[in-house]
Amino acid sequence: MASGASRLNQLLELAREGSPEARRDLLRQVTDLFMAPSGAHSVEALQHFEAILGQLAGNADQALRRETAERLADASSAPRGLITRFAHDDIAVAEPVLKRSTALGEDELIAIIALQNQGHINAIARRREVPASVADAIVEHGRETALMSLAKNQGAQFSPAAMRAMVARARKSPDLQAPMTGRYDLPPQLLTQLYFYVASPLKKEILHRSDMLDPALVDVAVKANRHRLMEELSGEPAETQEFISDAVQMNAVHETLLKRLIVEKRRREFQFAFAHFIGVDLSSGLAILSDASFEALAIACRTAGVERQNFARIVMASRKKGEDEARALRILDLYEKVPADAAERIMRFWRMRTEAAAGAARLARFIDDDEDDGPLTLTDGKR
Repeated sequence: MASGASRLNQLLELAREGSPEARRDLLRQVTDLFMAPSGAHSVEALQHFEAILGQLAGNADQALRRETAERLADASSAPRGLITRFAHDDIAVAEPVLKRSTALGEDELIAIIALQNQGHINAIARRREVPASVADAIVEHGRETALMSLAKNQGAQFSPAAMRAMVARARKSPDLQAPMTGRYDLPPQLLTQLYFYVASPLKKEILHRSDMLDPALVDVAVKANRHRLMEELSGEPAETQEFISDAVQMNAVHETLLKRLIVEKRRREFQFAFAHFIGVDLSSGLAILSDASFEALAIACRTAGVERQNFARIVMASRKKGEDEARALRILDLYEKVPADAAERIMRFWRMRTEAAAGAARLARFIDDDEDDGPLTLTDGKR
C-alpha cells in the first residue's frame, strides 16, 4: 500500500464512500499500515490515521471493532480519541484497551469507572498497573467482582483510605479475604484486623508471615521504637517529659503504672507509657488505642501480658462519649479468644512497621552479616 499524506487522504475518501464490505477490508488495511514496523508516524499522519480509523470503526460491526481494539491495545501511539471511543464501547470491544492500552490516562480511566458498567470497571482493575487514584475510583464504584480483581492485582496501588475500605468490605465478603490477606502492602494494623474474621487457614497465613520476621530484628526494632518515643517526648510539656523519663530510667513502665495513669486520668502520660510498654512508637500506639473495634488493643495487651481486668479498664477508658457501654463490655470476650502466642506473632508486624524500626533492623542485619470530666479518652491529643 502506498504511503504518505496523499494516500491517507485517498483512504479517508474511500472510508466515507465505499461499500460496507470495502470499508471492512479498508479498516484492516489501515490498521495494518498503522501497525507496520516501519518507524514512527508524523503528527500529520497520526491525525489522518485517527480520522480514517474513526470513520471506519464507527460503521464496523462489533466483531471487527473488537478485532481492531485488540490490535491497537498494545500500541503506545494509538490514536487517543479512537482508543477512548473503544473504551466506552460495549465491553466485548472495550476490554482489551481497558486492560492494556497506555493511551488511556488516569483521568480517562476514572471517568470511565464513573460512567460505565461493572464489566468496564473489572477490566480496568486488571490492568498491569493501577495508580492509587484509579484504585480509589474502583473501590468507590466497583462491586465484588471488580474488587476481587483489584485485590488480586499486585500492580495495584492503594491509598490508605482505599486500603481501609477494602478491608472493611472483606469483613462482609469472604471471597475478598484471601486476596487481601495475600497483599504484602497491607499495613500491619489492617492485617491485624483481618486476623479476627478470616477463616483458620488464612489466620495461619497471617501468622506465617509474622514468622518470616527474624525475632532478633524485632528486638532491635523495639529498641529503636523506644528511642524514637523518647525523641518525640521532647516536644511535650516539662511535666510529661519528666514523668516518663523518670519512669523509663527506673524501669517502672509496667502494667501497674498504666493502671495508675488511667485512674488519675493522665491521658498524655498514659499514651507514652502504653507505647513504651508494648514496644511501638507513639503513632502506632495511638493507632492501636484508636481502633474502634478494640481488636488491635486486645492483641497488644495480650502480647504484653496485661491482666483481663486492666484490659477492661483500658477499654472503658478508651470509649468515646456516647458509645454503647454494652458493646465495650462485649469486647472483653475477645481478649480471652486471642491466643497469647498468636498475639505475639501478630504484634511483630506492629513493632517492625516504623521507619525507625526498619532502619535499625537493616543496620543490625548489616552488622551481623559483617560480623476532662467525662470518660478518659486515651486517644485524644495533648491535654
